[in-house]
Amino acid sequence: MAAAAGLAALPCAAGAAAGLPGEVAGVAIPRTPLAGKAAGLARDACPDFLFNHAMRTYLFGALALRAQKTAYDAELGFVAAALHDLGLVPAYSTPRTSFEIDGANRAEAVVTSAGRSPDQGRRVWNAIVFHDMRGEYAAHQSAEARLVGEGAGADVVGYDPGVIDAKAVAEVLAAFPRLQFKQKFTALLVDQCRRKPTAQIGWLEGLCRATVPDAPRGSVERAIAAAPFSE
Repeated sequence: MAAAAGLAALPCAAGAAAGLPGEVAGVAIPRTPLAGKAAGLARDACPDFLFNHAMRTYLFGALALRAQKTAYDAELGFVAAALHDLGLVPAYSTPRTSFEIDGANRAEAVVTSAGRSPDQGRRVWNAIVFHDMRGEYAAHQSAEARLVGEGAGADVVGYDPGVIDAKAVAEVLAAFPRLQFKQKFTALLVDQCRRKPTAQIGWLEGLCRATVPDAPRGSVERAIAAAPFSE
């Protein structure tokens, strides 16, 4: 589970790492330059409630995978967790792309600009894009994708006490308080739907349909009928 070493130094890595605990609930927070870069970007870009959610996502995901005895790359898992909701922040949001892909694109660039391989960049990209898809999809992705998906799910809709115990939860919440997360995160999602009602590809699509029901979404039936064939 140890993160890979040997990265070149990156701006703000040391400061970001210094502001985080070294370990929470028995889970070590990676201290590599790349992890520091991701934490620094998340801290600078996200409101406090969203940054804390990103950190809890990593910790809850790591706890879940530890209970399942599943090995993962801690550094890549941390980068993906730290940046998985970056696309919800207007400054990192494109006009027509889903928030998952917006965040994944930026995270992949962070990884590859640090000298990591294209494959490692894709692993982070996939972990973010699949983090709010149905479990059947995530089950066929990398361990890092499962970490982000299970961690985010535990923090947003609830954790399984048979997998993550109450003592660990209390330690995670003490380190990274929720800061009215339910109310503020819901408002952020509704804002995303109002700005880009037809862009979503995963869990947010239902909320966007309810928030902006009259947005033009096209029709599968019409698209098939319009195909340039005679039958």
